[in-house]
Amino acid sequence: MKITMEEAPALKDAIETVVSLVEEGVFEVNEEGIGLKAMDPSQISMVCFRMPKEMFSEYEAGENKRVGLDISKLSKVLARGNSGESVELAVDEGKLQVTFKGEKRKRVFRLPLLDLGEGLEREPKIEYRNKIKMRADSLRDVIRDAKLISSHIGLVASPEKFKVEIKGDEGEIREEFEKAGESLKELEVEKEAKATYPLSYLEDIIKGSKADTDISIYLENDRPLKIEYSIVGATARYYLAPRIESV
Repeated sequence: MKITMEEAPALKDAIETVVSLVEEGVFEVNEEGIGLKAMDPSQISMVCFRMPKEMFSEYEAGENKRVGLDISKLSKVLARGNSGESVELAVDEGKLQVTFKGEKRKRVFRLPLLDLGEGLEREPKIEYRNKIKMRADSLRDVIRDAKLISSHIGLVASPEKFKVEIKGDEGEIREEFEKAGESLKELEVEKEAKATYPLSYLEDIIKGSKADTDISIYLENDRPLKIEYSIVGATARYYLAPRIESV
């Protein structure tokens, strides 16, 4: 395995979509690209991550490989890459070799591979009929508001608008986004859906997005929330378990 990306910071940005939820994981490397499926330690959220081979200027996968890594450590190493430097990843003697190359300068980091088993193979098979697409900065504003009074956030999708409802001991917040507004890029709802989710996980899920990133939200009544967005050519898809209200 030997793969190269011309701009090192881009690879760091892509990996940021994973490290906010999971610290360790198994990357699957094949002729189509690099993928990862992992649950967070609490088993409340899941990330499905994919970098197609077209993202890289050089891509030699060889035979299919499973590469177990400390993703938090990899992220810190990739953060050392500078604009104008390329980054090369290679597996050698039980280690992942990360090489930064700039003008008349080369730096090499070697990280141990981890035995983490086979990794996850499946993701939830849920038919989502309702889709909301909005800018990441708008969703971040909602989360900042919600954190003032609660640790959970209620999402409501109807054919006319997308609503956010937050209730806590210190008060209540209600926000509405109308169809065709500046913040709400898309709203496709067959039937009104409502569910409540843990706020901290939602915040972590969108942490890797940029302000102008379009985030797709798939919502069904009391089912796992699905969120998708792309960064520098990589795609990240997340599932977040709902809070089931006791009767």
